[in-house]
Amino acid sequence: MQFLHRIKDVFRSPNRQRYITAILFVGMLALILLINDRFLVWGVLGALFLLSLKESLGLFGLRSALHYYIVAGLIWLGVYFVAKPLYCVLAALIAYASYLAYSKRISPKALLPFIYPTLPFVCIWVVYVDFERLGLLALILVAACTDTGAYFGGKAFGRTPFCLTSPNKTVEGVIIGILCGVIVGSIFYVGFTPNFLFGFVCAFVVSVSAVFGDLFESYLKREANLKDSGKILPGHGGMLDRLDAILFAAIAMLFVLSFVHLN
Repeated sequence: MQFLHRIKDVFRSPNRQRYITAILFVGMLALILLINDRFLVWGVLGALFLLSLKESLGLFGLRSALHYYIVAGLIWLGVYFVAKPLYCVLAALIAYASYLAYSKRISPKALLPFIYPTLPFVCIWVVYVDFERLGLLALILVAACTDTGAYFGGKAFGRTPFCLTSPNKTVEGVIIGILCGVIVGSIFYVGFTPNFLFGFVCAFVVSVSAVFGDLFESYLKREANLKDSGKILPGHGGMLDRLDAILFAAIAMLFVLSFVHLN
């Protein structure tokens, strides 16, 4: 009974705006996956990428200078046409680092806010290109189930703090979140891997990565003394507040599935 009361507290009126935004966001993603048009997916991901880049710059205390968006735009244009999209990121990073070195502005603060959303978004695109909409759906569902399971599991059973970076996270919530992600992921990833064991391992790695993706963004917000990465999503904050888990999960998913397919 106590468990049911705690769950009801989550759905009370102050959270309504949060859930309306979530439903609209999920509905948009579902419609895009249903249409399954390559150019549409590329365009939507590109828009999310640029919004995330803007927020990333803010988290690192940098202004949204034009050169960031020029480089980001060229990369995103390249990934649509190049057979190996990740090469675009490597080439752009070399060119950008060379520019920073030439202008004597090279520092972690100049590179990290650019790398943080860029590499994961290109990985998301590669997941879609290589594994089509089912692969993208698997990525989104595992990250979402992990995040949702951790949230509600923490609300219902959370007792032990997980780490100082995110005081609201609990060990119990994280475990429940990973279990949810693994259960859902194992069903999907078995279609991309030789057997259920590989699917289970892939789901586990992706789910754990989703937890630390969320944790990394929490760390950036604490360092920047910000509650949210932005304000574009009412009730949720910024784009990175919603996509943080997916960003790390995309890299993990692509790495694990690439390893499986190479062997």
